[in-house]
Amino acid sequence: MLQNYIKIALRNIANQKSYSLINIAGLAIGIACCLLILQYIRHELSYDRYHEKAERTYRVTFSGNFGSGDDLNFASVAAPTAEALVRDYPQVLEATRLYAPDGQRYRLSHRDMTFIEKRVAFADANIFEVFTIPLLRGDPATALAEPSTIVISEAMADKYFANHDPVGKILTFNSETDYLVTGVFRDIPGNTHFHLDFLVALATLEASRHPGWLNNMSFHTYVVLRQGADANQLQAQLPGMVRKYCAPIFEKYRKKNFEELTADGLWLRYTLQPLTDIHLHSDLQHELEPNGDIKRVYLFGAIALVILLIACINFMNLSTARSASRAKEVGIRKVVGSRRAQLISQFIAESVVVTILALVLGLLLAELALPYFNNLARQELQITYVGNAILPAMLFAIVLFVGVLSGSYPAVVLSGFRPIAVLTKHGTGISSHSWVRSGLVIFQFAASIVLVVGAGVVFRQMQFVQNKKLGFDKEQVFVLHDAYLLGSRLAAFKHELLTKPEIASATATGYLPVTSERTEDVVQPEGEHHESGSTIQKWTVDFDYVKTMRMKLVQGRDFSKEFATDSTAAIVNEAAVKVFGWDEPIGKRIRDLVAVNPKRYVNYEVVGVVRDFHFESLRDKIGPVALLPGRSSDFVSLRLKTNELAQTIGWIKTKWDAFVPGQPFEYSFLNQRFNEMYRNETRTGSIFGVFAGLAITLGCLGLFGLASFTAERRTKEIGIRKTLGASVTSVVRLLSWEFTKLILFANIIALPVAFVAMNSWLQGFAYRPTLGPELFILAGGLAFVIALLTVSVQATRAALADPVRTLRYE
Repeated sequence: MLQNYIKIALRNIANQKSYSLINIAGLAIGIACCLLILQYIRHELSYDRYHEKAERTYRVTFSGNFGSGDDLNFASVAAPTAEALVRDYPQVLEATRLYAPDGQRYRLSHRDMTFIEKRVAFADANIFEVFTIPLLRGDPATALAEPSTIVISEAMADKYFANHDPVGKILTFNSETDYLVTGVFRDIPGNTHFHLDFLVALATLEASRHPGWLNNMSFHTYVVLRQGADANQLQAQLPGMVRKYCAPIFEKYRKKNFEELTADGLWLRYTLQPLTDIHLHSDLQHELEPNGDIKRVYLFGAIALVILLIACINFMNLSTARSASRAKEVGIRKVVGSRRAQLISQFIAESVVVTILALVLGLLLAELALPYFNNLARQELQITYVGNAILPAMLFAIVLFVGVLSGSYPAVVLSGFRPIAVLTKHGTGISSHSWVRSGLVIFQFAASIVLVVGAGVVFRQMQFVQNKKLGFDKEQVFVLHDAYLLGSRLAAFKHELLTKPEIASATATGYLPVTSERTEDVVQPEGEHHESGSTIQKWTVDFDYVKTMRMKLVQGRDFSKEFATDSTAAIVNEAAVKVFGWDEPIGKRIRDLVAVNPKRYVNYEVVGVVRDFHFESLRDKIGPVALLPGRSSDFVSLRLKTNELAQTIGWIKTKWDAFVPGQPFEYSFLNQRFNEMYRNETRTGSIFGVFAGLAITLGCLGLFGLASFTAERRTKEIGIRKTLGASVTSVVRLLSWEFTKLILFANIIALPVAFVAMNSWLQGFAYRPTLGPELFILAGGLAFVIALLTVSVQATRAALADPVRTLRYE
C-alpha cells in the first residue's frame, strides 16, 4: 500500500510540473531557513553544557546598593568569597576563581617573538577540577599550584613554540615577569562563556589573598555542589554570609548597626547563577565576555516557525486550489471501495514524499547559504552529518511536522468529495473552502509584514544611534593601543606626535566614551543627605581629554596646568550634578571613598561640568561620571584633521617604532569601537531583513500559484467577458481584486501587531526615536505592491489570451 502511495505521488509530481515546482521550491526554502536557524539556536543553547559538572556548577554574583546611587550588579565578587563558601557551607564541594580585568591586554614574548594577547586570565590551581579543560601536557593537579606558572592552549603552543614541547619553557609578560609553562590544554570550545588561551597561576597575584570583602570585587567565583545538594537551600543560606562578613565593615565605619543601614537603603546580596544560564540569561557588570540573549533565541525561533508555516500554507493552498483536478480520481476510488481514512493516508503520504524531496533540496540550499549565514550571524556553525545523533532526529521531525501539517488539511478536503456529485459533474459535493485559503493567505502576508516592520524599526534605531548627538565627537579619532609600553616616555611620545600639523590634539588614558576600561566607585559629594555616598563612574584622564574628545563644557573650565591645585580637581557631567542635588556645582567637593574607610578619603574640587555624553549603549541612561586627573595609559587617542589617513598613520607608526622598537603597532578608530557596541542589534536587524525578504518571497510564490489556478479555473468566464467587450484592464482588475483585498486585510491585522511588538523592543533603549506611522505605511504598502505585481502578471497573461481558444477550454 505504501509503495502504491509513493508511485501515485511521484506520478502526480511528474504530471503537474509547475505546481510541484512551486510546492517543492517553497518548502525547500522554508526548510533551509528553519535548519539554519535551528543550528544557531542549538549552538546558543549548548553553551557550557560540555563541562562534566555543568549541572552542579554555579557562578556566585553580587548585587547591592551602598545606600545611594544606582544598584550594583556584578558578575564577580571579592577574593575571600570562594574560600568562605567552601569553609562555611558543607554543600559546596569545590570553589575556584578566575581573574581577568576588563579589557586588559598583555604583551607576551618568547625569544624574538612578541604578541599582544587579550585572552588571558589568572586562575586558581583547582580550575581543572571545576571545568572540563583537558590538559594535553602537564599535570592538572599541580600545573597552577605555584606562583609564576602558566598553562597555554594548544593553538598558543603552536604559535609560540611551533613543533617544540612548551612545558618547561618561559613566556615573558610585558618585558618584566617570566612565567614557566607547566601545561598545554585543549583549545576551549566556542560554546562557552569565556574564551581563554592563557591561564596564569592566581597565586602570583597579591590581590588574590586580599582579605577585604568590598575591595577589588573582580574575582569570577564558581562553586561545584556535592551530589544531591540543593542549590535553592544553599541560596537561602547566603544572606548569612552578608551578615557575617560584610555587615561588620559598614557598622564599623558608618557607626550604625546593620539594620539601621538597611533602613537607610543599604542592601547586599549574593546569588548562585547556574553555569548553563550565564550565556543567555546574564547581562551583569564585569562579565568576562559579552553574552547572548535568550530573547534573541526566542525571536529567531519564532522567525523559523513563521517561515516554515508560510511554506506549509503555500502547499495547503495550492493543494486545495487544485482539488477540482483530482475530484474524479477521488470519486472513482470511493466507488471501488476506498474508505476516507485510506484516502487521507494517501494524500498525507503524497505530502510526505513532496516534503522529503523538498528536504533534500533544502539541505543543499542550507549548505550553500551556511557561509553567508555565518557571516551574517558572526558564528562558525557547521551542519555535521556524521556522528551527529541530533541532526537525523531534527530532520525526521521536520519531515513529519511539515508533511503532516501540509497534507492534513488538503487530505481532509479532498477525501470529503461525494462520488455522485463529482462523477456527474455537479461540483465537488462539498461547500467551498475558499474562506480557509483566504485566511491562510492573510496569515502569510500578515506575518511577512510584521517581519518587514521589525527589520525597518531595527534599521531605524541603528540610524538613530549613528546620528544621535553623543556629547563627544567620535569621528577622526585615532586610538593607539598599548600605550603603557612607552612607560616614562609617554609624555615625550605625545609631545612628538603633536609636532605634526595633521594631529590636532592628543590624550593618554584607558577610559574612552565607548567600550573600554571602567571604574565604578562610591564618592561622597559635599552637601547634606550624602552620608552614605553615591555610586559614580571615576575616569582617570589627562589634561587634554575634554579637548580631544570635543566634549562641551556647560559650566566652569577645563583642566589646566596653570593651576597647581588641578591635580585634585574634578570635572563631572550633568548627570552627576543631578544625582548630587547641586544647584551651583563649581567649587563643590567630592570625597573619593576608597572602600568604606574614612582614613583613605581623597577630596576633589569640581572645576567644570561637561554636557552629558553617552559612554554606554543607548540602552542605558547616562549615569554620573567624574573625570579625575591622573595617569592611565592604555591608549593614546589622537584627534586628526586630515583626509590623508594612510600617510598620517604611517608617520605615527614610524614614531612608535622609534620609541618602542620591535613592539606591535595596533590601533583602531573611535567610531569603529562605538559601532562594536551595537553589533548585536545590527546583526539582529540584518537577519530580520533577510528573513523578512524570504517570507515575502515565499508568500508571493504561493500567491503566484493561486493566481495561476484561479485564472485557469475562470478561463471560460474570461473568454465570455472578452467576447462581450470587456477590456484587458477590467479583466485584470477582476482577477486581482480577489487577492488584493486579502493583502489589505493582512495589513489591517499586521500593522497593530507590529507596532505593539516593536514598541516593546524599543523600550529596551533609554534613547530611541518616536515610532511614527510612516514606517508602517511603507512596509504595508511595499507588501501590497509586491503582491499586486505578482497577481497582475498572471492576471494579465490570462486577460491577453485569445477568446476563441479560451471558449474551447474544457
